[in-house]
Amino acid sequence: MKTTITRNPLSALLLIACFMQFTANGQASGANVSQALYSNVSLGKTATASSSDDATHAAMYAIDGKLNTRFSSGYNDNQWLSVDMGKAYLINTIILTWEKSYGKDFDILFSNNGTFTDLYIDSIRVRNHVLTNNSIAGTDTITMKGGTVARYVRMQGIHRATSNGYSIWEMQVMGASSSAGLFPVSVTGFTATAQSNTSLLEWTTVTEYSNAGFSIERSNDAVNFSPIGWVISRNAGTVISRYAFTDKQASAGKNYYRLKQTWLDGKIGYSQVIAVNLTGNSAVNAYPVPVKDRLVIEYKGAAGENISITLFNASGFPVYNNKQVVQSGQQTIIINRTANMTSGEYFLSISAAGNKDYTKKIVLQ
Repeated sequence: MKTTITRNPLSALLLIACFMQFTANGQASGANVSQALYSNVSLGKTATASSSDDATHAAMYAIDGKLNTRFSSGYNDNQWLSVDMGKAYLINTIILTWEKSYGKDFDILFSNNGTFTDLYIDSIRVRNHVLTNNSIAGTDTITMKGGTVARYVRMQGIHRATSNGYSIWEMQVMGASSSAGLFPVSVTGFTATAQSNTSLLEWTTVTEYSNAGFSIERSNDAVNFSPIGWVISRNAGTVISRYAFTDKQASAGKNYYRLKQTWLDGKIGYSQVIAVNLTGNSAVNAYPVPVKDRLVIEYKGAAGENISITLFNASGFPVYNNKQVVQSGQQTIIINRTANMTSGEYFLSISAAGNKDYTKKIVLQ
């Protein structure tokens, strides 16, 4: 995760309304990039925190738009600051203006129901962070993943940079709202075609206004869907627009897909569910289901490929980290269960060079 540090925090604070471009993880060929008006949708909303060091440093002072008031947490690593915007927004950027007691390692988490587990895949990790130790240490401008729509945002501390807590002058959430009326987005011809080990998804819109874009979601059981890509809309009005997305990480067997369409004001809608059957092999296989004593992971890749394996609990904390070099095109990794791996849902993340990122939900019995 690349974090941009702005050395003039006042200029960041004054960034109340600006035009910024969407970024796409799976943009359709030839699509025009839409622009949306982003503003600080967290300003004056409801803020909560795990703790504060005193009443003058409460959570609300991180979202009051002032650089002479701040939030400061209790003096340990596992602290957080959350804001409830009151409704879901399409989020482009999080801006954190830190006091000298900043976060060395922290996560940005999102949620639509307040649990911070429902939108885990949209979370952003910042590690080995270095700022100054001035009264205003610096400003982080953190760009979100394409198509991030959330009502709640949390800064979850992992490790502090000092012996104090986490101290933030301002936390801004730059979200998009549409001032135009909400027009329908009519999707037709949504199809999936098997192509060796990939799925080609294609769809057409015949009416398209005020649309941020499409999140492509995949499932192995037609019930539990996870986002795998984002395609920016063209907003061509009543002109027919054709889109395509290739799923390069589809599993062998039947894969189910749907489109989650997102308007600029955060409203969403879903397409019908379609299916395609692949005969190729999945890059990642994990078993047993559920896990009792140990988790076995099989990864298929290029010999000599370096992979990073992390197992996160439902709160987004890593309970296992390891790095491996793939041997002979396949690597088997065994994670033995430890005392901190309590029963519940976990998320297995495997990443490698070339933008290879695999995420699987794991259940521990």
